Amino acid sequence: RDQLFETLSPASSENNPLAMRVAALVTLAASKTIKLTWTDCGDTSTHGKITGLTTDPDPPVLGQKTAITSTGTVDEDVKAGTYTVEVKAPVVGKILSHSDSVCGDSSFDIKVLGVNIGSITVHGLTCPAAKGDLSLNIDMQLNDNLPAGIGSATVAMTAVDDQSGKLLCLNMNAEIEKAEDVVV
Repeated sequence: RDQLFETLSPASSENNPLAMRVAALVTLAASKTIKLTWTDCGDTSTHGKITGLTTDPDPPVLGQKTAITSTGTVDEDVKAGTYTVEVKAPVVGKILSHSDSVCGDSSFDIKVLGVNIGSITVHGLTCPAAKGDLSLNIDMQLNDNLPAGIGSATVAMTAVDDQSGKLLCLNMNAEIEKAEDVVV
């Protein structure tokens, strides 16, 4: 084990092609981030309005868990309901469609052509939830082996209440990009 770390240490990388390759790959993986933009897509009949969205870390980094927090308001008490998340990519089309309860937590994997590229955990409401301020928390992690510049994906999250009324609508656009180059 110690010999492996010595082999991959920065001091020995000048004379070791394997160490140089590993260091370059780690640098490339660590420098890929996700540009995330969002809009509230609800209309006048939608009970919830999303007014803010933050990520931690900001910007999200591939291979790391990202906490996404959206804030807003809801004009009705929420006893129960169902959310749906759909992920689409321009070249592939629909990658994922997942539905679950708006109450409590749920997790699912993101797969493209059967390959797992990440996971999402939705931290749902504690029901019944009183009308007023709303906070929706999502943990997302995408594999760090996704290449920068691969394109973008659209994530649409909608929810309906227990009477099938529109509860919320959130659209996010995610684009994998390379951050500033890091010198190795």
